[in-house]
Amino acid sequence: MQEEVLYDSVGVSDFLKVFVNLAARLGLETTENELRRAYTLASSHVPLNTLLGMVSDLGLEIGRVHLSWDEMGQLKGGLPAMLTLKDGSFLIAEGVLEDTPQGRILIAQDPAASDEEGTIAFDQQRFERLCSGDFILLKRKYRLDDTQRPFGLMWMVAQLMVERRLVRDIAIASIITTIFTFMPIVLMMIVMDRVLVNHSYSTLTVVAVAIALLIVFEMAIGYTRRLFMEVMATRIDGRLSIFLFERLVSLPVEYFERNPTGLIQSKIGKLWQIRNFLTGKLLQTFLDLVVVVVILPILFFFNWMLTGLVLLLVLAISAIVFVFAKPIGRRFKDVILAEQRKNIHLVETIYGIRTIKSLAIEGRRRSEWDVKVAAAIEARFKVGQLANIPQTLTVPFEKLIYSGSFLLGAYLTLQDPSTFMPGALMAFMMLSNRAASPLVQLANMNQELGEIREAIQEVASVVNSPPEVTRIGSGLRQPIHGNITFSEVNFRYAAGAPLALSSASFEIPAGSIFGIMGRSGSGKTTITRLLQGLNLHYEGLVKVDGMDLREIDLQHLRTRIGVVAQENFLFSGSIRENIGIAKPGATFSEIVRVAQLAGAEEFIERLPRGYDTVLAEGAANLSGGQRQRLAIARALILDPPILILDEATSALDAESEAIINANLLRIAQDRTIICVSHRLAMLVNADKILVMEKGQVNDIGSHDELVHRNEIYKHMWFTQNRPSEGAAGARISIARA
Repeated sequence: MQEEVLYDSVGVSDFLKVFVNLAARLGLETTENELRRAYTLASSHVPLNTLLGMVSDLGLEIGRVHLSWDEMGQLKGGLPAMLTLKDGSFLIAEGVLEDTPQGRILIAQDPAASDEEGTIAFDQQRFERLCSGDFILLKRKYRLDDTQRPFGLMWMVAQLMVERRLVRDIAIASIITTIFTFMPIVLMMIVMDRVLVNHSYSTLTVVAVAIALLIVFEMAIGYTRRLFMEVMATRIDGRLSIFLFERLVSLPVEYFERNPTGLIQSKIGKLWQIRNFLTGKLLQTFLDLVVVVVILPILFFFNWMLTGLVLLLVLAISAIVFVFAKPIGRRFKDVILAEQRKNIHLVETIYGIRTIKSLAIEGRRRSEWDVKVAAAIEARFKVGQLANIPQTLTVPFEKLIYSGSFLLGAYLTLQDPSTFMPGALMAFMMLSNRAASPLVQLANMNQELGEIREAIQEVASVVNSPPEVTRIGSGLRQPIHGNITFSEVNFRYAAGAPLALSSASFEIPAGSIFGIMGRSGSGKTTITRLLQGLNLHYEGLVKVDGMDLREIDLQHLRTRIGVVAQENFLFSGSIRENIGIAKPGATFSEIVRVAQLAGAEEFIERLPRGYDTVLAEGAANLSGGQRQRLAIARALILDPPILILDEATSALDAESEAIINANLLRIAQDRTIICVSHRLAMLVNADKILVMEKGQVNDIGSHDELVHRNEIYKHMWFTQNRPSEGAAGARISIARA
């Protein structure tokens, strides 16, 4: 059995069919369409490593082996497995039969075919003719890997140790560099004690050539070491970026609603400060400690008394730094808080610049910014002021490492001329300074560690937050048709907050248009949030086609619910990319069809580049109504059985709203429409309308029923329609006059 590199590019559809089948046997439920959507697998062929990376992300361990026919018996413990054919397609290797009349037989299954037609038996001749001999073995991961452990300093160190081979190579390069830096000192000692004393030009020539060669070798080793460190930092950056994004998108919506964007950005920005410290100063210092290990025995060989003095001075520096480390760390917390407040204000200003301009409050925002900048500067100045004290106190000890050892060495030489030759004394001073430098850096690092500890806590407060429980691969994945039931549902957004929903019970039949209305704060949007699984901490039961919402795979649910909110975010890119973003393989005809349903085609065709028009940031080059119609088209691209319109037409002008209303019956065909609106004209054609009041179900009925019996509905209906009647009457009066 040997591992072999498989194909550079394979058929996506064929791979996914086999993988979905095997994953289901391992308890991981998914579908080909969901994998394509989640991993943007729009093309027909992609690199195999991309697909294997997807498999690993889904919680499966991968084994890749190459087996000859004679080695096939070794495969039994790893079955079922993915069998690669020579044309790049895949089958499922189910079992190996040894004692048959035909000899050894490999049984394989094609999941795309029926059970009878899909079973294939391979004898040796057929196997060698059709199969590559490459197998992909899969099994569930049950151990906690480094990326799943809580974030902390040891997590970061573990990321560093993933590159242990590079660290080893860097350490070897450091040792070689140490030797190269040590040799010039020895050569200098030879020059002073031999060349100058004996006037030996030949020795001087040899020393000069040796120094030149050492410089060349040191340049080469230094370049290699820096290159290795850059490669390591780049790899770690890649893993950190992926880790950070994965943790952020796995957090529930509630987390982002509770925490300002600026605060989140400020906290996660500390991750790169930690990375720079670990791969920069900390790693460099520990590598330099290799130098100390090499040099200290040499220093003791020269003179134990002078070496003891150097170590004593380093110990004094360490003691001073240690005493001030905690007070500095406490003050650094104030710096972090002040910087966070400043960052929140800046991000909020950028996001709200239109409102700031429209209200002409630039001056006020600038004054608030000045206050926050002053607070951050003051906090940082206090840290610097306190940190200046240990830095000042350690200066004399650092200077004495060099000058003190020189004076003591000179004194000992005067006492006993055999103690040191001049060159040997100079060499000792240079070596002691070289050895003491990493030790002093290590002592001073105690202060920086306080800052890094605070930074780690900031990052951990984000990435260690409980992720959203999506039940991907383990939840129910039955077909969804759109029958929805709320039974005695109670929900509040925070502990101690009033109930947003109180004993809410109602049913929405599949294929119906269901309206929801009520005053602001009555619980209309809360219903749609619960239905999407955005808030799962509720009491009572919410069922979709008889399935408890708490048991459904949320990815499966959300891909079958289209949502159009009052304010919709459009991504950077073209109109075509925005409409098809939820369906990577969407054809142009599909995109045009949903644009027509949403009434967006009429303005798209007037744009110079049509569907290829690139949207500015926030789609500022489109009107509010145009953005809303694109959002409706985007929600329809997956042809969801449930469509939620949450105040979806509130931003539309009368013409755009008329287009949506005209298409609503076509949009509603074979799907459940939940239309939340305070504009009751949108709800007139609904099969049933739910009236909400203070989180409770006040009434349910058709428009005609509610306008006669429900006071809340009747009042809002006549309030919305009376102004137009009054205006008409005014126009008639003016005409008569």
